[in-house]
Amino acid sequence: MSMQPISMKEAKKKLAGLEEFMPDSKDFTLLYDFGRFLAEYLNPKLVPIGFVMGCELALNDLQTGVNGFTRKPIRGSLIGYPPGIYALLRMEIPRIAKAVFPEDFAKEVKAVFDEINKKLTATR
Repeated sequence: MSMQPISMKEAKKKLAGLEEFMPDSKDFTLLYDFGRFLAEYLNPKLVPIGFVMGCELALNDLQTGVNGFTRKPIRGSLIGYPPGIYALLRMEIPRIAKAVFPEDFAKEVKAVFDEINKKLTATR
């Protein structure tokens, strides 16, 4: 499961226009807002676990309304929702990866995501 980091340049363009790559989610427009947020938030190069963890950190920051790296308030449409909304966005991480990354990278993202969920479930 060790891949070389890939450039996020193309993926960030796709994240910013996620509605084009995930048109089946038009009833969940917060997903598109999350994509635009990730396009600005994520590092310029990532491995699959870095994408998953970046998404997790982004969701945490959105819930608190504070950027964990800069400690500055976050403004925008994704702040102030109940925890369930962020949980729904979290569950979309593998589908987002499938929409914006090459197939092998997206499969690794899903494997990492599933492994994290398995460990979280085992601790409950």
